[in-house]
Order: sequence, then C-alpha cells, then structure tokens
Amino acid sequence: MARRFDILILNYQLALLTGAYSTDRYINKISGTAKALLKKQNIPAVSMQVPLLNELQTEPFWQSININHLENVRIAVRDLVKYLDKEQQEPVTTSFEDDLDHDGIGKRDLTPSYGKLQSYKDRVESYIRKHKDHLVIHKLQTNKPITESEINTLEDILFDGGTVGTKQDYIDNYGNKPLGEFIRGIVGLDVTAAQAAFAEFIQTGNLRADQMTFINSIISYLTTNGTIDKKMLCDNTYAKMKNEPFLYKLLIVSI
Repeated sequence: MARRFDILILNYQLALLTGAYSTDRYINKISGTAKALLKKQNIPAVSMQVPLLNELQTEPFWQSININHLENVRIAVRDLVKYLDKEQQEPVTTSFEDDLDHDGIGKRDLTPSYGKLQSYKDRVESYIRKHKDHLVIHKLQTNKPITESEINTLEDILFDGGTVGTKQDYIDNYGNKPLGEFIRGIVGLDVTAAQAAFAEFIQTGNLRADQMTFINSIISYLTTNGTIDKKMLCDNTYAKMKNEPFLYKLLIVSI
C-alpha cells in the first residue's frame, strides 16, 4: 500500500511537470486517503499527522501545490496507509453486445454529467463543505433541531439535478441514509455542541479518570465524524467497561 501511494504521488508529480490536462483525479485520491486516515486518529502515528491530513482537505493547499510539497506529503503519509481498512471488491460480471458498426465507431456524448469530472460523492461532499455556513447545515453541525421545511429546503439545493446531482444519485451512492446524518458525517459535530451534549451526564455521573478519558475520546470522534454507531461503544477496545452501569447510561445519551 505504501508503494502504491508512492506511485500515486509520482504520477501526480509527472502530471504537474508535463502540464497534463487535469490532475483532479490525483487530488481526489490523495484527499480521500487523508480523509480515511482521519478516522484512525486513535493510532499515534496517524495522530501526529492530523494537521497535514486536515490541510489536504482544503482548496488553498492544492492551489499552491508543487513537486516539493507533494514529496513532503508522500514521506508523511506513505507509512500510514497500512492502517486503512482493506476494501472488499466483489467480482463483477458483465454481459453486453458490442454496438460497433461496420462503418466506424458510433459517436457518443462525451460531455460529463453536470459538466464536471468529479464523481457525485466528490461533488456533493465538496458542496456541503463549501456551504457549511448555510443555516440548516450550521444547525446540524451545532446539534440544533431543524424543521421539516428546512430539510425540504436543503433537499431542493442538493437535489437540483444540475450543480450537485439528483435525489436518485444520492440514493444510488448512499442508500436511505438520513440526510441530516449524512451531512453531519461530512462537517462533523461542533466541539462545543458535543461537550454540551455530555455535560449533564458528566456532572451527575461521578466518573473515574478512565471513564472521562473514554467520553473525551467519543467527543473527539464526534467532532470529526459527526455521528457514532452505538455499537462502537461496546467494541473490544472498551471491553473492560462493557458491564459497567456507566456504559449503559452512556448509550442513551442523545447526540
């Protein structure tokens, strides 16, 4: 995996040197790797590179990119990619007829959807990050209640069929995932809001030091990932706390 990352950086460097038409695919791949690594901050080696991994998600970084910066990224990240979860690829079987006629190759519309080279996932996630100050998105990030009409307004923006995509695009990529949960997963949860959600529990819990450390790690996770699967609270990492009343109380705290 480290060598694959080396090749990715090398190809991007060559693209910069030769003035290739588009380098978007390299940017998307590298920033996607950085985003996945940010979910592994409990690993010390990854935690040390969090500032860089966050920077790789920003447009200013890529606007000023050069060969030397890419080499620094390669050195910092290549030994971290081994911590990424392995993707399971199901075999794909295709069955179709070649429609090439005898008179030549049939013309095809080569215009990319919505005039973009980005995938739908890249477009919608980029759009949400750029518009995180939008009233509804901001309320989701700060754990404020939103109305049905506000969700409808957000759907009208995200499912416009043009700039971002359609509702069917969303379903194809994310299934029936609630829109609020999806957006929170991109922008994260405001740290103040996360702390406030646990404040009453902490004040009345008379917690030990290790329990406070556990809660702080959850707050840190929420600020990056927005939501947390309650099953994660009972994984092997925290097995020693599984049977404690404290954990059962924690499971019903609303985030």
